[in-house]
Amino acid sequence: MVAISKPLFYELVQKKPLDCDLIHLWTSDCKRASFFSKYLVWNIALGSAKFFLPVYIMKLLLTFKGKDKKILVRNFLVSEVRSIIYGIFMACLIICSICFFRKVLGKINYHTLLFVPGMVSGLSLLVESRENQILDTLIFFNAVIETLLRKININEKWNTLIFASISGLLMHIMANRRKKIDFTYFWIYTPPNMNDYEKSDSCCSHDNTCPIYLSEGFLKYFSLGYAVNAIKSILPRIGNLVKKPSSLMKIFFSKSNLYLGLFIGSYVGFYRILTCYLTRTSKIKKKFHGFIAGLFSGITYSISPNIQIVAIAMSTLLQLIHSNIAEYFNITNHFWQRHLLFVLCSGYLLQEKFFSPETCSPYYKKMIDACTNNVTQDIYKALIHRFFGTS
Repeated sequence: MVAISKPLFYELVQKKPLDCDLIHLWTSDCKRASFFSKYLVWNIALGSAKFFLPVYIMKLLLTFKGKDKKILVRNFLVSEVRSIIYGIFMACLIICSICFFRKVLGKINYHTLLFVPGMVSGLSLLVESRENQILDTLIFFNAVIETLLRKININEKWNTLIFASISGLLMHIMANRRKKIDFTYFWIYTPPNMNDYEKSDSCCSHDNTCPIYLSEGFLKYFSLGYAVNAIKSILPRIGNLVKKPSSLMKIFFSKSNLYLGLFIGSYVGFYRILTCYLTRTSKIKKKFHGFIAGLFSGITYSISPNIQIVAIAMSTLLQLIHSNIAEYFNITNHFWQRHLLFVLCSGYLLQEKFFSPETCSPYYKKMIDACTNNVTQDIYKALIHRFFGTS
């Protein structure tokens, strides 16, 4: 993989001018490439269908019990079709934008090759359901934070300290929330609200004994972490697993499942026992218990270091801060705010995917390659071959 900075890009383009037919390899005609290309539409439809199908099957299985089966199946089919159309719109808007800006400006520059077309492609989100619009925006936002963290390239010790600090702030805000958290977020644990405790300083937030409260938390969240990591590994490989079911056992008993389960279970268990200890023995005000417990619980990150967890913690913290600011200044949560964030994230990630692939979010890279049926891989190879004479 080759990182292409802005100065390097212009140096290379001056030596070997770049035209948009290097992007739409399947045809030299810009109109056909953007709107009428069977090659592009077919590959995007096939790739998107294969990528989203396991996700919607899993969602269908989780919601199947006790609900109208016809409605669930209908929603499943509608969601799958909408996501395929979303993928096609995104790809066509990218290609169309690249050709349009080259035509208007007379050349391709660093930002109009990928960043601006990536932003324009964000309009494709309008095709999706409101639920998926929120999820896609959050996924892209997390991917941007992860990419920025990868660019900084901090070692594991500093990552643990950063995570512990973010964890302390995050749990402090969550534990002292004034109202129910009413937005979607990916954080692993929502602590009890300190404001709901009884006024007695020696009263814990649970009914059972503290050891039972600790063990229940550890077992529940260990199982959650183990299952999430296993499902994350299964979904992209579901086609191969149907052909070779024996591979499923290898995924289920993977060490990575165990380590993630231990991290999440230990994080929650450690947080719970610390808040119980502080409540019963410490003279520190209860509103600071969440921060202290979150700070020291963050050390468990060293069990299973994962930059994605840091990104999720940071994005959730930013969501909470934004929610509190919006509440304080009475700012209404409009669709355009979410869509603007998605547009910016989409442009940034597309540029990073091609120009800085080593630091770009692995999830985003895999998603784009999968949803385009690896058309993006062919384009990247053609660009690298053009500039560097290699593939």
